Amino acid sequence: MRIMALDIGEKNIGVAISDNSKLIAIPYLVLKRDESFIENILKIIKEKNIDKIIAGMPYTLSGEKGKQASETIEFINYIKEKLNIDIDIIDERFSTKQVKYKLQHKKKESQKETDKYAAAIILENYLNKIK
Repeated sequence: MRIMALDIGEKNIGVAISDNSKLIAIPYLVLKRDESFIENILKIIKEKNIDKIIAGMPYTLSGEKGKQASETIEFINYIKEKLNIDIDIIDERFSTKQVKYKLQHKKKESQKETDKYAAAIILENYLNKIK
């Protein structure tokens, strides 16, 4: 069984998955946040044998829930309604900035994939936490 992490944005959702031993976070893909999202996530859950989802929560710098966090909570609740899977939330502050820093010297094509790498950082933080 594997764990999936989601970096939930307004237009796109980064997806990362763990290896079977739940030690390594692997950037997987970027999905559009549209009407086909649930169908696409279900397909990944079945294909990759996912038993848990970790969703990044965009807290403010002071650690509080702002507008973006409230919207993320609504979306997570929507996902929970549609999927029969355990979903945990983890602080995602600075995950995108970490990725952008790491990718600043890479090609433009890599910069477009920021969301899946941010999801991998979220998943990596979670995996380190549960070790």
